[in-house]
Amino acid sequence: MGTSKIKSIDKSDNTWTGQSGTMYDYMVCLEDGTEGTAASTSPEKPPYEVGDEVEYTKTSNHWGTKLKIKKAGGFEPRTQSPDIQRRIDASWAIGHALAHTTKPEEVIEYAESLINMRNTLISKL
Repeated sequence: MGTSKIKSIDKSDNTWTGQSGTMYDYMVCLEDGTEGTAASTSPEKPPYEVGDEVEYTKTSNHWGTKLKIKKAGGFEPRTQSPDIQRRIDASWAIGHALAHTTKPEEVIEYAESLINMRNTLISKL
């Protein structure tokens, strides 16, 4: 996988049908000298622009040089605050507890036992 900035993007007249539906080809030139055809589901423009830092893979076959391009960096995992995570856990446990009983005292007891069991299992992994 390479990393470079996009130098130019030109839409070609070539369209084709793939797993994601109609695909539109774009001729892309990168600052490191790499050139090739990249496909996008958008007929207006691909999800990157001239000047964007991108990660790419290049393959060549009898149709020419194909590029798979994505913006560099990607997603950073977001961490939850402990309070939000506790609420998510409680909601999960209460939902499962309500599938077994609707008595408030039993729901609380069942939910607490589910969280304790889950935490014990996770600590064993």
